[in-house]
Amino acid sequence: MRGCYDCLLAARDEYTGLAGSSASGPASIATRLFETDLLIAVREKELGLPPSQALAEAHRLAASLPPRSAATRYVALAEAVPPNDLGVPAHELRVFRSRHADALGDMRAQIAWLSHGPLRTLLNEYLRLALECTYFAETHATPPSESRPAGELVLEYRAQICGFGPMAALESVRGREPRFVETSLFIANTELVLAPHDGPRRAQEHLAEAAAKFPRSSAIDYLTASYDLWAGENEAALVAFDRTLAVHPGHERARLGRTISLYRLGRAQDAIDNATQLLELGSEHRVDALFWRARSHYMLHQLDEARTDIFAAKELTGTNDVLGLSGIITYELDDLDTARSDLTAAIAVGPTDCTSRWYLALVERRGRHWRDAGGGFSAAMTCFHDRAADSLAQAAALQARTDIAAAYRERAARGLTASAEADRKEERLAALGGASCFAAAGDAAAARALLDVAAEEPELAERVTRVRAQLDRTPSRRRP
Repeated sequence: MRGCYDCLLAARDEYTGLAGSSASGPASIATRLFETDLLIAVREKELGLPPSQALAEAHRLAASLPPRSAATRYVALAEAVPPNDLGVPAHELRVFRSRHADALGDMRAQIAWLSHGPLRTLLNEYLRLALECTYFAETHATPPSESRPAGELVLEYRAQICGFGPMAALESVRGREPRFVETSLFIANTELVLAPHDGPRRAQEHLAEAAAKFPRSSAIDYLTASYDLWAGENEAALVAFDRTLAVHPGHERARLGRTISLYRLGRAQDAIDNATQLLELGSEHRVDALFWRARSHYMLHQLDEARTDIFAAKELTGTNDVLGLSGIITYELDDLDTARSDLTAAIAVGPTDCTSRWYLALVERRGRHWRDAGGGFSAAMTCFHDRAADSLAQAAALQARTDIAAAYRERAARGLTASAEADRKEERLAALGGASCFAAAGDAAAARALLDVAAEEPELAERVTRVRAQLDRTPSRRRP
C-alpha cells in the first residue's frame, strides 16, 4: 500500500466493491476495509481535516469482525491520536491527550501491544509511530521494531512528520509517490520554522498546493496565516487567521496572530479588542496579549492604559521587547527614572536594540544630562549604522539565493533595502541629536565629529548649520 490520502480512499473504494462479491472472501475484505478506514481517520487528524465517516464506519465494522482481531481496541487507539496541533486550540489538545491517556491506562503498554497486534503489521506500525510521536516524542526516534515492513512508503512518511522531519526525506516520499500531496504541509511547516535563519525556501508554494488539495484543513489555514504574517502580508494573514478562528474560536495562536495583523494594519482598536479576547481565554500567551494591547493603546496615545498593560507584562517577563516598550511609554509619561531603568535593562538584554538606545538618549536629554545624552545618541547612531549595513548584506545574500521563490526574494530584498535606508536616516538624526547635546555640554570636538555624519542627510542641512553656528559662538567647555 502506497499510503497517501488519495491512495487510501482508492483502496477503500476497491475493498467496498469487493465486499459485495461473495467470491472475494468477505471476511478478509471486511478486515482490510476496517484497517483502511482507521488509517483514513488517523490521516484526517494529522492533516487537520474535519472528520469524515471513516472512524464511524470502522466502529460499525468492528462489531462484525472476530474477537481475535481486537478491533475495538484498535479503534480506541486510533481515536487516541490527536488532531494536528497547528489547527486546534492548545488547551483543547491538552484535554484530548489527558482524556485518552486516562481512558487507555498505561499508554506505553498499549504501544508495546501494537508490536504484536493481530492485524496487519503496517497498521500496527503506523499507529505505533503516531502514538509515540503524540505521547512520547522524546522516544520517537528510537530504532523501529524489527517487524516493520521494509520499504513501506507510508511508514517512512509517518516517521518523518513527527516534529520537524528532514525535508529531503519527505521530498523523497513525494518523488516516489506523486499523489502524496500531504507531504507539502509538513515540508512547509519545517521551512517556516527555519525561515528566520534560512529563508522560507518554497514554503508559500507548498502551502498553496496543500491548501488546494485540502481546503478544509484548519492546520493549513493557520500555517498559511503564520507564513503571511512572517512575510509581512498582513491583509492575507488576517484573512487566513479568520478562517482558522471561524472553525476554532478558541485558537489562541490564531487570535494572537490576528491581533498582530490588525496592529500592523493600523487598526489599533480592533487589535485591542482581539488582545482582550486572548486574555479572556486565560491562555499561555498572556504576555504577548498584554504587550500587543499596550502597543495598540500607545498607538492611540492612550498612555495610562498602555502603561497598565506593559507593567502587567513586565511582572511576568523581562524580555527586551517588554522592557523597551515600558521605557518608551514611561518616557512619554515623564517618569524618567522608570524609563531610564527599563531602557537600560532592555539594552542589556538586547544590545542591538537601536530604538531603546535612542529613547535612553531622549531620557537623558530631557533630564538635561547633556554629556550622557550625547553619548546615548552616539551609541544609537552606531547601532543604526550597523543595522543598516547588516540589512544591505542580507539583501545582497538573498538576491544570490536560487532556492527561494523569486517573488519572495525580490520583495524581501526591497524590504531590507528600504529598512537600511530608514536606518541610515535614523543614524544621521541620532548624530544631530548627539551633536546638539555635546554642544550644550561644551564639547565642541565631539559635537563637530557627529555633525559631519548628520550633514550626510540633506534634509538636516539647515539644522546642522544652526548647530555649527552655535559652536562657533560658544567657547569650548570640554572636560579633560
